[in-house]
This record gives sequence, structure tokens and C-alpha cells, in this order.
Amino acid sequence: MTGEHTEVLLALMDQVEHFTLSRASEGLTDEEFFWQPFAAVWSIRRRDQCRTPNPFGAGAWVADFAIPEPTPVPITTIAWLYWHIGSVPGRLVEIDLLGGTHPLASGWTSPYLSHHPIFTSAADAVAALRSGWERLRRRLERADDEQLTVTSASYTYAAVPPRGGVCVLGPAGPALSARRVIANTLVEISHHGAQIGVLRDLYAWRHAGFQVETQD
Repeated sequence: MTGEHTEVLLALMDQVEHFTLSRASEGLTDEEFFWQPFAAVWSIRRRDQCRTPNPFGAGAWVADFAIPEPTPVPITTIAWLYWHIGSVPGRLVEIDLLGGTHPLASGWTSPYLSHHPIFTSAADAVAALRSGWERLRRRLERADDEQLTVTSASYTYAAVPPRGGVCVLGPAGPALSARRVIANTLVEISHHGAQIGVLRDLYAWRHAGFQVETQD
């Protein structure tokens, strides 16, 4: 039997699914995935085409980044956003708080501290996010309130330059409960999923022949 904490988190997943994930994933095309609304945006690129100083990634494809971040922070493409969140729900199931083998303090769920897949097609990105989302739902459905109050040390970032395409892991941070880590992840998915929805809306308007006007 699920407890109150589990029911709340599952209800939150339902809300994110209905209002955010469906708009961020259904019918997503490669053109939308890679579309750059402005000349200067952060995206995923082949390493030899990347011009940002601190890209994330270890392979032929990397995600644009710069430390310190510019002001204002560049707009990101849908491809960049899927790199940022696409693997997170599935990885969350693999941390110690939910019975997995990776300590939360290892940074396993952070794309800045461990190498997350860089998706080069909309189909692969959506499949990964959807698969991880369902894994997280199934894990929550088996959890009780006692399991969700278990705590583990969180991760921090060392105040040194990135190495090997990721940030350097800092000392263990404050202990967090499983329910808080899950809630934080759902907020992150909802936040960036909403950004994807806005980019899809803008893409649709631009490609329907409408011009986006601004007022002074």
C-alpha cells in the first residue's frame, strides 16, 4: 500500500505528465530538436564545431557551456535541454535512496558531474526520457512512506575548472530525503519541459510565416 508521500509524488508526476511532458515530447521532430531561434544559442554540436570554452561531454558530440556563465545566459535549443534532463528520471531510480548502487553524493543524476548521453535525434531523446519517467513511476508505486524518508548525503561542485568534460565533484553535501530528491527532480523536469514547450510554440509560429514582434 502506498503512503501519503508516495501519493503526493505520483499526483505531481501526473500533473507534470499532463501539462508539460506531453507537450515537450509528442510528435517532436529533428528540425524542432536542433532549431536555433537566434544566432547565438547553446546547443549540442560535434566537438570540432563547438566554440564554447567549457563544453560537457566526452565523445564526438558535446553540449555547449561556459564557466562562468555569460550574462544573460544564452537561450538553449531543445536538443540541449534534452541532454540536460533526458536521462535524469532513469538515473534517479539508480541512486542509493531508491535502492540503486550509485550514491546520491556521487553526482550520478547531474549532467554536470557525470557523463549523460548526448542525444542526436528527437526520437532517441524522447524514448530515453519516457523510459526513465516510467521507471521512476514504477519505483514510486512500490515505495512506502518509510522508504521515502530515508536520507543520503547530496553532492556539491568543487570550485575548480571542469575536467574531462564534466565539473569536478566536491565534498559530500547536506543529507536529503528520498522524497525531497524526487520532488526536486520533478520540478526540474517540469521547468525545463516547459521551456521545450515554449520553443516548440515559437518554432511553430515562425514556420507558419508569422513574425514575432516586439514593443519598445
